[in-house]
Amino acid sequence: MDGNESQRMDRLEAVLRAAHAGRETPPVDPAMAASVLAAIKAEPAEEPAATGILWRMAAGAGFVAVATVLLALFWGSGLEEEIGRMLFYDPNGQVLVSMLGV
Repeated sequence: MDGNESQRMDRLEAVLRAAHAGRETPPVDPAMAASVLAAIKAEPAEEPAATGILWRMAAGAGFVAVATVLLALFWGSGLEEEIGRMLFYDPNGQVLVSMLGV
């Protein structure tokens, strides 16, 4: 947005603010306000339909996470062996140096 457009937007905003500030608000009929509130209170509060499926998906994701942890604990992922092999069987430390980004 260049300077000219910015000035135009600022002027438009100032005009709209002035028009809104000078506007008189009409009086509210108490009977109308009470009827609107009664209509709102009379409507049943519905729970979103997606709530049930979200809980089922969360339970499924939790089950998969627990199963993954148990599999890794009992059979191992082999990652720790690979890291140990890289660090301890590297006689001149080249892998360690490259891992540290030196």
